Amino acid sequence: MKVVFMGLEFSINNLGCEALSYSFASMLNSIAMEKNTPLEIVTIVFADKMVPYIPGTDNAIKCIGIHYKSPSFWKEIKREFKSSDLIVDFTMGDSFSDIYGVKRFVLDALVKNMAVRSKTPYVLGPQTYGPYNKSFVRRWAKKIIKKAKAVYARDITSRKVAAELSGREVGLTTDVAFALPYEKEQLDDNNKIKVAFNPSGLLWIGGYTHDNQFGLTIDYQEYCKEICRTVSNDSRYELFLIPHVGTHSDTDGSYENDGGVCAELKKQFPNATIINDFHTPMEVKGYLAAMDVFIGARMHATIGAFSCGVATIPVSYSRKFEGLYGSLGYDYVIQATAVDTKKAIDTTLQYIENYKELQEAVVKSLDTVKEKQAEFKKSLTDILFD
Repeated sequence: MKVVFMGLEFSINNLGCEALSYSFASMLNSIAMEKNTPLEIVTIVFADKMVPYIPGTDNAIKCIGIHYKSPSFWKEIKREFKSSDLIVDFTMGDSFSDIYGVKRFVLDALVKNMAVRSKTPYVLGPQTYGPYNKSFVRRWAKKIIKKAKAVYARDITSRKVAAELSGREVGLTTDVAFALPYEKEQLDDNNKIKVAFNPSGLLWIGGYTHDNQFGLTIDYQEYCKEICRTVSNDSRYELFLIPHVGTHSDTDGSYENDGGVCAELKKQFPNATIINDFHTPMEVKGYLAAMDVFIGARMHATIGAFSCGVATIPVSYSRKFEGLYGSLGYDYVIQATAVDTKKAIDTTLQYIENYKELQEAVVKSLDTVKEKQAEFKKSLTDILFD
C-alpha cells in the first residue's frame, strides 16, 4: 500500500514534529506487517535534505520538498496523490488554525484542497482544530473538514470545534506521538531527583511577532530563571536543560531556537547540565525517560516525557495543552495564559515537590492513551482494507 503524508516532518530541527512523523510511520508499518502488505510512504515536507526510514526497517521514505511557487511541485504532488491508496494529513499537530498566522494557514489549505480533489481517501489525522479567528479561515476549514474521508481529533475541545463547524462525525483519539519507540538512557545514579527543563525559544522572545503573541499572563523569562534558580540551588535535585527545537545551536537567534535559551540559562546557573547529544526524537525520548520530573512548553516534549511515565509539568500557551491532557484526566498543567508569574512558579515548585503524585497520575492516564491509540489504529486499518 502507498500512503502520502502531509504535515509531518522528519528533519526540521523540531523534535516534536519529527516525533509525530516517526510515530505514525511506525504505526502504519505495524498495520502493513499485520496484513502482510508492502508499505510505501511518500511525505510532503519543508525539509527534504535527508532520506528518513520507517523505524525498525531499511524502507526509505520518499520526501517531496515544498516549493509553493514551483509549477513542478504542484504537478508532482498531484501525481502522488492520485497514485496513492491513502492521504493522511496531520498539519504539524496544531497548525490547522490561524493562530500562527493567516499566510501559513492559506498555504497549507491550498495543498489540502488538491488532496481533496484527487479523489484518493483523504484523512485528517489526530490534531488540534482551531481556533479560527478569521471568518474566511473558518469557512475554508469547514469545507476541508467536510470533504475528508475521516476526521480525528486528539482532544475533546478540538472534536467539538471540528464537529460543530462541519456538522459531521469526528473521531476522538489522542496524539500518536505517545507511541514513539525509544531506549532509556542510563545516567549517573547520584541519588538526586532528576529534574529536566525545556525552555521554549518561541515563548522566550514573545512568539513570532515578538510582542507576546500568545497572550501570556506570565513573564516567561522570569518563570524560567526562577525555576532554574530554585532547582539548581536545592541539593535534593539535579537540573538538566533539554532543548527540543534548535537543539544544537546556542547562537542562532531565531524563534525556533531552544538551544540558545538553554545556553543562556546555563551561564546563569552553572550547576545545570545541558543535554543535546541527540539527533532524532527517539534519542531525546531516551533521555527524557531517565528523568524523574519534566517541565516544558513544547507540546511534544511533554508528550515524550509523559509517555515514559515521567512526572510531567506542561506549561500551556494554547488550549491544545488543556485539551490533550484534560482528555486524559491529567490536571497538572500550568496555564501560562491564565495565571500570574508568581502563581505559575509556586505551582510548578509544588508539583516538583510532589512529583510522585504526578507519576501516579501519569501511569493512570497512560491506560487511556493505550485504549485510544488501539481504537485509532483499528479505524485506520478498516479504512485501508475496507
